[in-house]
Amino acid sequence: MLKAIRVHAPVSRSDLPRLTGLAAGTISQTTAELVARGYVVEARETEKRSGRPRTYLTIASEGPLVLGAVISTTNTLLITFVDLNGTIRSESELPFVGPGSIAELAERVAETIAQAIDASRFARERIEHVGIGVPALVDSVEGVVHFMATFEDTPYPFAAAVADRIGLPVTIEKGTTYKARAQHWHGAAQGHDTFTLVNVGLSLDSAAYSDGLPRVGVHGFGPELAHVRTGSPDDAELCYCGSRGCATTYASIYSIVLRGFGADAAQLDPRNEAEVEALFIELLDRACAGDSDARAVFDTAGAHLGQVLASYVKIADPGLILIAVPDMRFERVIQEAFSAALNHGILPPILKMTEIRFTLQEKNWHSLGTASLALEKS
Repeated sequence: MLKAIRVHAPVSRSDLPRLTGLAAGTISQTTAELVARGYVVEARETEKRSGRPRTYLTIASEGPLVLGAVISTTNTLLITFVDLNGTIRSESELPFVGPGSIAELAERVAETIAQAIDASRFARERIEHVGIGVPALVDSVEGVVHFMATFEDTPYPFAAAVADRIGLPVTIEKGTTYKARAQHWHGAAQGHDTFTLVNVGLSLDSAAYSDGLPRVGVHGFGPELAHVRTGSPDDAELCYCGSRGCATTYASIYSIVLRGFGADAAQLDPRNEAEVEALFIELLDRACAGDSDARAVFDTAGAHLGQVLASYVKIADPGLILIAVPDMRFERVIQEAFSAALNHGILPPILKMTEIRFTLQEKNWHSLGTASLALEKS
């Protein structure tokens, strides 16, 4: 209902059954609740006409706020305050002291969020929810971090620890779910209630939407396509998860850089996102210029990416797969090997009915994701 009001505002109650498919009674009851909670405001039409004046609904710009925080690889929090209209009210990037454990990380994040709230011009009572993007294997339902490459003391009730410290409800999700939400509400997946996002970043990651909301399994996990095995037993490379042959060890930006620069990249810090991306662009430049060694690296990445998506499509029938990349030339240099793997791995009728589209990564995804969280968690 909030999606319909946001897209079509100002909109009358009588239009909402057609726009949402919900019964008129449900519309009446739910909109009354949203108005009472300050999420939606009413306004009588000013144009004079015969009959009873209509009442129009819009999302309240001065209503509740949601705070979003995304943990970066360099011990900073990207913090965004947004209203339910999806308008960004404030953004900042705040450093925190490097933690030695997952419990210390939760404490540092909570302290930094509390500082951001105190320093803001917003009353604490106005903040409805806090969403935190964590680079980890996360149970978003229970708020538990089950695996984080930099710490061994998991599982850990991360959301509860932060919520107890700041006195506000907290949702934690892996960062790619934030990116999928940004695409759903503001990007290439607008109008698609069911889709899968595959993000080609420092690691390969994924998130899925179903019926307009993030899709998770019984234990709150989304699809972990990065750790589907695509390497053969003869050349399976070691993954940071401890397994071998995971798709991320062939098709992520970091793995592409390692393979392309060899010994020169052996000491490269995977947390240094700027340096890794700069080397990736350099390698991409070489591949586009016809360098055979660089092209071979991207052929490998394309083959493994196509292989893992072929397996996923057969299992999940996602309808739409968005592949978010840092540079659209990536599609061109992997296309031949990528398409060959898809055509080899999927029955033609299934592949024909699946839309696979490359899209440029949103640079302000953390802000857009938080703006969308404001609407989904309201």
